[in-house]
Amino acid sequence: METENGEQESGQRLTLAVTETVERLGYECVHVGMKGGPGGLNLQVLIDSLGGITVDDCETVSRSLNRMLDGTEFPGLEGRYYLEVSSPGVERPLFTPEQYGRFLGREARLRLNEPLQGRKSMTGTISAADDQGVTLYVAEEERDIVVPFHLIKGGNLVFRMEPQNPRKGGKRPSANRKKHRGGVGEDVPPELQCEEEH
Repeated sequence: METENGEQESGQRLTLAVTETVERLGYECVHVGMKGGPGGLNLQVLIDSLGGITVDDCETVSRSLNRMLDGTEFPGLEGRYYLEVSSPGVERPLFTPEQYGRFLGREARLRLNEPLQGRKSMTGTISAADDQGVTLYVAEEERDIVVPFHLIKGGNLVFRMEPQNPRKGGKRPSANRKKHRGGVGEDVPPELQCEEEH
């Protein structure tokens, strides 16, 4: 039986291999995660780039990851699993201090493991971030709140649609819809996803 440390090392090796494959193609690897489900394991990979992500980008990365995974043994992936490659979407999740630091001045929502100042979630503008924590400026309270990093269960950017004044009698533009391999139909530009079964 593999020890807890052994499982952690295997997970780190998988994350490193996936990250290197994604970055070799010129994309940013935002996150690598493994989730269990009734149909088997899901290997979830979030990718991004300066010009945004398209369905073709997801498929390109998926093909390269398939080749790498088929040629390498990783504990936990011996049985059936699903590879899911997707974009972070407009409300991009944040996982590391470096990612929070990249989005200084942007609004973010944090979910906490335990209450901080009586709340388990908070929304504000990222004003600072380091290994110790994230500082949010909460406009309603007109003050900064420092959130220790170990208390952050999850976080993401907040997207707010700018108010629009459509012309009188004009029609709303219809959303472009694309359906890609894996059968997931998404409005563009929200999160794009490509899923394959192994």
